Amino acid sequence: MAGPLTRLGLGDESPEQRQQRITAGVMASVYRQVPQSVLGSIFGSMALVAAFWHTHDQNQVLQNQLLIWFIGMLLESLLRLRVARAFRLDPEPAKRAKMWASRWVAIAAAAGLLWGVAGTLFFAPDSPLLQLVLLAVILGVAFGSLTLYAGYRRALFLFLPLAVLPLLVRMVEQHDAAYYSAAIVLFAVFLFTLFFGRNFGETMSEAVKKNYENEVLVEQLLNEKRLAEEARRAAESAIRSKTQFFAAASHDLRQPLQAIGIYCSLLRKRAQGPLEPLTKNLSSAVESLSKLVEELLEISRLDSGAVQASKQVVDLNEMFSTLRQEFVPIAAAKGLRFRERRAGLYVETDPLLLQRILRNLISNAVRYTTEGGVLLAARRRSSRVSLEVWDTGPGIRRDEFDRIFEEFYRGESSKTETSGGYGLGLSIVRRICTVLGHSLFVTSRPGAGTVFRVEIPLAPRPPRARAKKAALASATLIPLTDHLIVVLEDNTEILASLTRLLTSWGARVLPSPKFDTVLLQRLANESKVDLIVADHNLGGPINGAEAVFRIRELIRSPIPVVMLTAVQAQEVVGEFKRQLQARTSADPSIASNIALRRGEEPVVLQKPADALLLNSTIAQALGLAPSAGADRPATSAA
Repeated sequence: MAGPLTRLGLGDESPEQRQQRITAGVMASVYRQVPQSVLGSIFGSMALVAAFWHTHDQNQVLQNQLLIWFIGMLLESLLRLRVARAFRLDPEPAKRAKMWASRWVAIAAAAGLLWGVAGTLFFAPDSPLLQLVLLAVILGVAFGSLTLYAGYRRALFLFLPLAVLPLLVRMVEQHDAAYYSAAIVLFAVFLFTLFFGRNFGETMSEAVKKNYENEVLVEQLLNEKRLAEEARRAAESAIRSKTQFFAAASHDLRQPLQAIGIYCSLLRKRAQGPLEPLTKNLSSAVESLSKLVEELLEISRLDSGAVQASKQVVDLNEMFSTLRQEFVPIAAAKGLRFRERRAGLYVETDPLLLQRILRNLISNAVRYTTEGGVLLAARRRSSRVSLEVWDTGPGIRRDEFDRIFEEFYRGESSKTETSGGYGLGLSIVRRICTVLGHSLFVTSRPGAGTVFRVEIPLAPRPPRARAKKAALASATLIPLTDHLIVVLEDNTEILASLTRLLTSWGARVLPSPKFDTVLLQRLANESKVDLIVADHNLGGPINGAEAVFRIRELIRSPIPVVMLTAVQAQEVVGEFKRQLQARTSADPSIASNIALRRGEEPVVLQKPADALLLNSTIAQALGLAPSAGADRPATSAA
């Protein structure tokens, strides 16, 4: 797998290429010192020439030698400057590091040779003062050039011997004790300088190497940061695209499913004889398709962060009662027992999301259990409550514990089952547990059954227990005889089917694809409107919420409303609040005509909603059936 250095193009460098880059760094450090070193060499050579020229003004041969030597020093200094300038202008010195190093070695050899010639030619045994000047200049140049040549060891090992040893040899040739002593001191200084220069060069090379590694690291970090930023932007863009896609899909998929569901309800009412089982099977297929679409959209909402938890104190006894009423008949139809173990506990969680978790777990347990039963239990564990769903089904192998939470995965033991299921239920459960911050565990014994456990923080019992919810709406349809209902729906198929359905329930229907002058003219002939059923998106500048308030203003009555839409309930409620605030701020006197004093305003049903739920909701809004209550200002149903 490619690492970060490989992605940056650095991981492909060979050791030789890396050494070339280090050598180029050393050369850069050396060549930067050339101007200062040239000045030192010129001043030293000028001092030497001046001292010997003045004392040997009658010696024409020595003066010519001094002049030639000084010209050589000037040429060497000029060559050094030109090579340093060429190095600075090289766009890629690392590729030619060996060439620049070789040139520097040649320059060091030339400089050392010139100073060695000076020590040989200008040695004056009869003038101690001139010898002292010569020794001082050569040693000064040698020491002064230490940092210049020590950066590259080969240059140092050529320059120092060539510059110092010729003078040392001349001292030894004098066969004098004083010169022997001076030679020994000079040789010791030479060795020390050579040793110090070698260590200095190693330190310098190591510093250049570290600097190179730091540059590589900085470059790597910058590129990694750039790659991370690009990945983050790409992920954000993908999430936005995914959210936009599923928002559109949510509306576009639910619209035809709503129409098909309504048509199926009408067909079942009219079907007789051999058509009756066909319409029943068609309704079952539509329900399965609607369930699959809802589960896919729910996964999308959970992944995109659109689902936010609203935690509160929840009475588990009430929730268990609701689940018992739902699943006892389903379990009994399969010959299973549905049992519960209550503990009279309260937990802090989101009631709707927790109920969704338990409903999915119980549905799976009932679906894959053929004998025995299902147990829903609540157990207190210190400061937490463990909600458990037990079954006596086929069980799950241990190596499948992680995979069962993947989308569309069905365990080996469940693949032989023919009863529904798309492998999405547990995936949704895990995502909701993540949103709520609840721990999810599973234990199982193949052939004996499975236990799913959700751990939730325990909450203290509230001072006054919340009143029990009213009984669920009856399974029988409630007549809507002679009630006038305005239906706003931009989809003509859904509008037509909804009109027929409401009419079959006895209602008088005033259908319209949008809020326009035609609708206003028809409303002008009506003295009372009992209910408005509206989609939120009406395909024009006026949305469903604004249309509701305009109708209320026209009729001068806070008409109840049921929003039947594919738009999320939070968005619809927010738009209602904005419309109400804008209107009451402009004219507070109309508040009584446009605002219902009810906490559940507006009631929001998510498409596709089945006929029984729609009938029950409309009946409750009209006061024909007891309200089931709500914990939130908007309800949604799938």
